[in-house]
Amino acid sequence: MLNVRAKMIACFFCLTASGFLFLATGCFTSLAVDRSAPPVVALKDYQPIAILPSPDAPGFTGSGSLLLIVNQEVLKAKNFVLIPLQRAAQVLQDMHQTPQEVSGNAALLRRFGESLNSRIILLPAFLDYRTQKSYISSSTSQVWRGSSYEYQSLPTYHQGICEMRVTLKMLDSEKGVVVWRAEGKGRGPSGAEEKILRLLVEDLMKDLPLLPEKRE
Repeated sequence: MLNVRAKMIACFFCLTASGFLFLATGCFTSLAVDRSAPPVVALKDYQPIAILPSPDAPGFTGSGSLLLIVNQEVLKAKNFVLIPLQRAAQVLQDMHQTPQEVSGNAALLRRFGESLNSRIILLPAFLDYRTQKSYISSSTSQVWRGSSYEYQSLPTYHQGICEMRVTLKMLDSEKGVVVWRAEGKGRGPSGAEEKILRLLVEDLMKDLPLLPEKRE
């Protein structure tokens, strides 16, 4: 009898955990986006665009590179012309400057843009990142046994949660001013950070124009 009950409890736990993992693929993902006004310049006339690298968010290894790649992919899908990431990284290395130093100094920003022949510089960055891992704990539940109910301690699966806040800014490298900005927060199950980040960037860039395809 005890073996049967143990198997039933184990089966219940497995089904519960599987159900949570299934829901974690997207049902619990939420986005909150604060969009700015449309770009103050016609971006189609300011091609190509260069992207400044972003540092990793604390506790999210590789997030800077992931943010860079996701921004590149979303802009390419909108037919923006982009400076190769390797070229931008090489110019930064030759300048002996960090992305933060370049974006915060008008003279360095102008020099960076001129070196790449790029008027618009995109600066993506993490403003915040928090995560709580999934865990299992015991909880007391009422179960049917024979002709009556009794309370038993059963394993309970708790889905971890992660939150991230991202800002995107486009800077005019000649004038040193912001021509477009968007900021927002994504929240969802831990372990799905890449998906959450991709959905968030897509939503942040939702209002950017779809440019005509460039013909060779």
